[in-house]
Amino acid sequence: MEQTPPGFPGFLRDLSPEAISRLGDQGLREHLLAQARAAHARHAPLTFEKLPQLLADPDCVRYPVRLMFEVGPMAPHQFAEPGPDPQEPAGPARVLYVRPTLWDKPDLLPLAVAYMIPVINYGELIKDDHALLYGAALLGLTEEDYYEQLCAMADACGVAPSP
Repeated sequence: MEQTPPGFPGFLRDLSPEAISRLGDQGLREHLLAQARAAHARHAPLTFEKLPQLLADPDCVRYPVRLMFEVGPMAPHQFAEPGPDPQEPAGPARVLYVRPTLWDKPDLLPLAVAYMIPVINYGELIKDDHALLYGAALLGLTEEDYYEQLCAMADACGVAPSP
């Protein structure tokens, strides 16, 4: 007879896979929101000048990250894409490739970075709505305002429409 591990919520056995998935997503959203609020408390208002401190803060970003104003591996519809740091391919460091046109728009760069931090921290587990939730909370915006600003930023840096 199979025994339930101590502390395991028995009600999970009665849930459908979809319901379990929703619970997992709810937990992830709560975690991301808490992390974004903590990062906001430490680094707000987030500006171009403050980005290096945020990206080096292990309480906010899982890996040390440096910005590269290169297209790198990103698709035409992306404004940023994280990846392993080519200077330390075996190490934990990451780079965040951002559209080179953002170099001339430093006031827009925090929008892109805020969106990508959950992707840096949790990889493919993160969906667009997770990144919006995190970015909005980090920047102290509503999700709607953040989305509008992200769209304007993407247009300003020449991002192609999403396929």
